[in-house]
Amino acid sequence: MHFKPRKQHVYNNANLAGRDFIVGDLHGEVEQLYKQLTELAFDYKRDRLFCTGDLLSRGVDTIACLNLLTEKWFYSVMGNHEQLFLLGFTSPHYWDVLKGNSGQWLSENQHNFDLLLRWKTLIEICMPLTRTIDVYNKKVGVSHASATNNWSKLQSGILSEDDIWQTLWSRPLKNNKECLAIESIDYVVHGHSPVPDITKVNNRYWIDTFSSTYAFTILNLTTLK
Repeated sequence: MHFKPRKQHVYNNANLAGRDFIVGDLHGEVEQLYKQLTELAFDYKRDRLFCTGDLLSRGVDTIACLNLLTEKWFYSVMGNHEQLFLLGFTSPHYWDVLKGNSGQWLSENQHNFDLLLRWKTLIEICMPLTRTIDVYNKKVGVSHASATNNWSKLQSGILSEDDIWQTLWSRPLKNNKECLAIESIDYVVHGHSPVPDITKVNNRYWIDTFSSTYAFTILNLTTLK
């Protein structure tokens, strides 16, 4: 499975106007997201929301989640579900995997190739493999599943196929010995691995709580410690 993201890393400068939040995997649950943002008094003109990826599948509104990529306040990294969608352009097998996972959004639009290309372009341009966010002189990394042991390697873009697989697919929480601290970064936030509550190991956070609690974890990035 050869795969190289069009954008491997993006650096986001400090938000001097408002607050920065991060949410776990959305998986089509856009209504719940907006509900929780309202509860946080999220300011769409000043605040920013980062996401750990996997906008696609499972929930009822994948298309609305993909359209978040056009919003100026929303920033995401790529998840393994986005990778599967991109790989489907070269092998239909990957789209079959998505269609088997609450993939009506794909089944209903598979013959609308212009729309599929629009989604492909949005994902490739707006969802890099990793992000680094400047948060009040702290540096916060975001990657979907895991990361290389040194964040500077992800920033360099010189990655092996295994590095990319680890970043999108691995589940180090299954064995805490694999949850090493990530060097060259203050904190890293991940999704992908379902957790009942925010789970911190060393300088890493896992926040994909929706499948356990039916509520998103939305962290204010200034509270990481």
